Amino acid sequence: MKFSRIRISSRSQRTFGEIKSHTGLTPNLLARFAICISLKEKSIPNPDEFNEEGSEIAPNVLFGEYEEIYMALILNRLKQDKLDPENYLNEMMRAHLNRGAIALSPRIKDLSDFYELVKEERNV
Repeated sequence: MKFSRIRISSRSQRTFGEIKSHTGLTPNLLARFAICISLKEKSIPNPDEFNEEGSEIAPNVLFGEYEEIYMALILNRLKQDKLDPENYLNEMMRAHLNRGAIALSPRIKDLSDFYELVKEERNV
């Protein structure tokens, strides 16, 4: 099983662009953090809530050397949500990425906000 290219929503693309302009953090790093934020949520994200009008991200760019870790995380979550990985792997990864981006938007206005958010999440 492999990830395919993920097309993010236009809203997530704008969010990552805005956060990057305030922090210097690249969209792929923000997307990784967004995925983790979303995976923590108890509810299952609805992929239909997110358009596919944003940019496309290749798995090697999105995950870098951590692709296996993200694969394990999403497979664990799909099992928890009782969703078949063969049918839902990429769709739910896209949904988690987009939901996480929306969650990050109001929380990061500058680099110190990101630093504080990382510290917060490590202590949970």
